[in-house]
Amino acid sequence: MRNFISAWMTMLFALWVTPAFALQVVPLSIGELTAKSDLIAHGTVRSVTYQEDSTGRIYTEVEIEASEIWKGTNQPGIIHVLHGGGVVGSRRVVVSGQVQYPVGEEVVAFLVFNERGQAITLGLAQGKFHVRTDAQTGEKLAANPFHGIGYNGAALSATPISPTASRLTLGSLKQQVQGGRQ
Repeated sequence: MRNFISAWMTMLFALWVTPAFALQVVPLSIGELTAKSDLIAHGTVRSVTYQEDSTGRIYTEVEIEASEIWKGTNQPGIIHVLHGGGVVGSRRVVVSGQVQYPVGEEVVAFLVFNERGQAITLGLAQGKFHVRTDAQTGEKLAANPFHGIGYNGAALSATPISPTASRLTLGSLKQQVQGGRQ
């Protein structure tokens, strides 16, 4: 009976403590994303590959064909972005809150360079804006989990996820980035 109570108490403690390790993201404003970024590029995802380094860590390499550079010294062209996680063989690594870049997606990427000079998306999924064309107006709209209307992970819908989100055109996002306004 004593072992049963001990096991029960351990299970209750584990259930109580587990949520403490959940991912908590502090939303960054567009101004903060801009200020902290080394490179901001608008373009299209051309490829996504999964790799394993010499220590066995699985990572993803995303190739973005940048049509415009909004901040930074790079010229438009191919940008390689790395992030943790992916699938190699039968091994799969998932990083909570990590950004996803589906092939063919039009994006605006807010990037920083690590100590090896590799581009990393700033703030996990916050640093990537999905871009789509509004079927009714023809305007290009942008959204991420905290800015713009209708972000649902990999696409836009008509419903805002964040209660403070509002319609964000690609032109307005570019103006905020290049004008330094929040």
